Amino acid sequence: MARSITKTNRPRLTLDIPPALRRRIKVAAAAQDLSVSAYVTRLLDRSVPAGRVLKKKADGTITTETLGRFATFRAQQPTPFPEDSVDLIREARMERDNQL
Repeated sequence: MARSITKTNRPRLTLDIPPALRRRIKVAAAAQDLSVSAYVTRLLDRSVPAGRVLKKKADGTITTETLGRFATFRAQQPTPFPEDSVDLIREARMERDNQL
């Protein structure tokens, strides 16, 4: 059996949203004479930055400059744990168990 071919070969995105929000989206899309898909695509395209445009300010966003500084800082650091991390975790668990 042949597969049905859609207009475009774009991947689908499925979201679970409340019925009231779905109705609002349909009404807003119709008001702009757009399909729901075109309307939501336009909204997401405006809202989601392209590429690696990440920002981190006091409001909680991360910039690519910050990521670069973190990478440089990390590269300059010696091995953070000369011991095996499994041993450190096991030791911390034993200490916690002894306190209980």
